[in-house]
Amino acid sequence: MSLPLVSVAVPAYNHAEFLDACLESVRTQNYPRLELVVVDDGSTDTTLAVAERFAATHSDRFERLTVIHQANRGVSAASNRAIAACRGEWVHLLGSDDLLYPDKIRLQQQAIESWSDPRLALIYADVNFIDAAGQVLSAATRNRRPPGPDHRAYLWLLRYNDIANPTVALRREAFLAIGGFDETLPLEDLDCWLRLSARYAVARVAGLLAAYRRHGGNASRRQLMMFEANWDTLAKFAEQHGDLIPPALWRACFRHRLRSFLRWARKRAPDLVPVILGDALRSLVRTPEPTVWRRYAARCRALHA
Repeated sequence: MSLPLVSVAVPAYNHAEFLDACLESVRTQNYPRLELVVVDDGSTDTTLAVAERFAATHSDRFERLTVIHQANRGVSAASNRAIAACRGEWVHLLGSDDLLYPDKIRLQQQAIESWSDPRLALIYADVNFIDAAGQVLSAATRNRRPPGPDHRAYLWLLRYNDIANPTVALRREAFLAIGGFDETLPLEDLDCWLRLSARYAVARVAGLLAAYRRHGGNASRRQLMMFEANWDTLAKFAEQHGDLIPPALWRACFRHRLRSFLRWARKRAPDLVPVILGDALRSLVRTPEPTVWRRYAARCRALHA
């Protein structure tokens, strides 16, 4: 039986210094049948030139290699366009400053075949965190979920997003069926994983298969933005799929998020501390409505306005 075509989608923005290493990590995969789609999201540095030079030099490695340039619309829009342009059933989504390890695609494809789960829509693995120079800072391998498909992954995603983006592969049809990434959110991944998990299975493949680069430009390091996005994301999930979650878990999830926000607020927004403590106490007996989550998102927006 011939191997299926597998796609890699790379949304890129102002990552000229990292993009060549990123694309090289795709080229050196030990899985033979690859497609690569790069979307330059209106970069103001030489990102587009790096992508075009790579395509001119290495097009023979790929069954299809596409470089798309668009006006700047944000990472969600660039990711959606890249995935929509792919032709493989499975698409590996890779940030333009991150890296794949050589057997990432092969091992995940083998796992997909061995599980043979028609409801599987997302697979992920363990990740190394690296610095701007590519040196390993740490590895996310502790307290990991068991390998294999989970048909109720939303139960743990609500508490903690265990999915590192460069390790992700998505079933393209399922991703498009839920509408892709929400382009109105500043951080798109948790929202998408939750919506996928409400309809499909999510699975972990054991092993360090990719590297996530931490440097000054990472949006995920902007803590207040993360708080805002998480509040909005969980409010949206409560509005659309709240009946999937037992009330006690909603309350516990709310308090978990409040504890993190309280640590931040004590140093930077002490006026919010009484409000946070009051809501935490009320959540012991009352399940917060989505409007409560939305209020916290609005407070975050007001703080960084």
